[in-house]
Amino acid sequence: MNSELTVAVHCLLFLDSREDRMANSEQIACSVATHPARVRKVLSLLRRQDLVTTKEGAHGGYLLKTELSSVSLGDLYRMFAQGSLRPSWCSGSEHSACTISSNIPSVMNQIYGGAERQLELYFDRLPLSEVKRMLDEFDQGKEERSMSEVHQGVWRFYVGSYAESGEPGIYLCELQRDTGELRVIHTTSGLVNPSFLTIDAEGLRLYAVSEQTEGRVAGFALNPKDGKLEMLNGELATQGADPCHLALQFGPDRRLLVANYSSGQVNVFALEPDGALGEMTACIRHEGSSVNPERQESAHAHSIVPSRDGRFAFVSDLGTDQIVIYRLECGRLVRHGAVDLPPGAGPRHFVIHPSERFAYGMNELNNTMTAYAFDPEEGRLEAIQHASSLPEDYQGENYPADIHFSPDGRYVYGSNRGHDSIVRFRLDPQTGRLVDPAWTSAGGSWPRNFAVLEDYVLVANQYSGDIAALRRDPESGRLMLAEHSLKIAKPSCIEPLPAHLTAGMLK
Repeated sequence: MNSELTVAVHCLLFLDSREDRMANSEQIACSVATHPARVRKVLSLLRRQDLVTTKEGAHGGYLLKTELSSVSLGDLYRMFAQGSLRPSWCSGSEHSACTISSNIPSVMNQIYGGAERQLELYFDRLPLSEVKRMLDEFDQGKEERSMSEVHQGVWRFYVGSYAESGEPGIYLCELQRDTGELRVIHTTSGLVNPSFLTIDAEGLRLYAVSEQTEGRVAGFALNPKDGKLEMLNGELATQGADPCHLALQFGPDRRLLVANYSSGQVNVFALEPDGALGEMTACIRHEGSSVNPERQESAHAHSIVPSRDGRFAFVSDLGTDQIVIYRLECGRLVRHGAVDLPPGAGPRHFVIHPSERFAYGMNELNNTMTAYAFDPEEGRLEAIQHASSLPEDYQGENYPADIHFSPDGRYVYGSNRGHDSIVRFRLDPQTGRLVDPAWTSAGGSWPRNFAVLEDYVLVANQYSGDIAALRRDPESGRLMLAEHSLKIAKPSCIEPLPAHLTAGMLK
């Protein structure tokens, strides 16, 4: 990639970091670690594009004129690096008698051109404010990795549950990695049925549903010293019944997405600068039904999952046997399409693979896991496989529930309620297909939710009222029930703390 593009990004980010948004070329060059003449060349073009201006005088220099959110990486790519994917020289000759030699220049130029168009589309979706956020996140990650090396013997996690408002509903818990021992550190009450939780990327805000007929959601400030929670601006109504899933939209336009099961509605809430819930910006009710008269008499939105670039949201509708796809546009949900599953499948939970080539879903009513081909640019899904979540010799009642990847993305796990097991599939990296299934006892009854860590899987067994610890072999992905479990009434969700926060609490 053209290095001037990187210099341009660095210059603009450096100027934005200054209190007066100004610096001279020598100061910028010192930060960029390159010759001042090269920096001045890049700044000259940025000035012609009216992104920076010069200020004369003894304390003069280059002044940033624009906001990072108004300049995309695509804008800078077209200024400094367009065409850089195409080689200046290509093997072969169009005058050669050899068909490979004569055709390869044209074919490769066509391929490079297509790749460049895809790169531009991707860069256009990245404002420099998002690049800055990614840099901050990476810097935080370095601290996290450093701190987690010191405190790598402990995992901490929150547990959501079904509880009355006066009862403990959210638990902060701890796992000792060497022994597998578990303990509750403290609890939070005051919210009815906080059955599903999510934590923001920084780990300083926790959001929870209140699963009841008049559904509500709440946000909490998370104390980084001890993990205690303080509710932010109260609970907000979802205008739906039994919200059971929520997720944070990725990217600079952060919003909270909510799925309401019984009413078949999905919501979007704005987030205030302090992370508190703001106004509801979207509320859409699904319509339809499917073949199971007891469970699919109407639409039932069971989960809502954003794409990694924050442009799309995928809603698993158990009642209509569809994955409904929306575009996220300024807080609105705009229907983009839908994928039909086999009648009676009952899609429940859905995950997008880190490679963004594939996605996977757990189907509650027909005991299957579905593999999809995924096009992140177009927001399209295509089902490529339906694999049984159960061993062939099991004939009992079962309702699949949750689904998660291993940290390295090589395995996917699903929970079976009834068979009371966790199924592990290996993922074919070329085709995305599910292969080599293996089953391990969930260590309790009705594994509603679970979390996959590097060397453990923690399972929330709702009916037996416990958190079970399963040891995980990172190489084979296989699980083995550990000796210890933790009694918690009606647990329904496990949300791990970022490692840097755990390390900070243990310092």
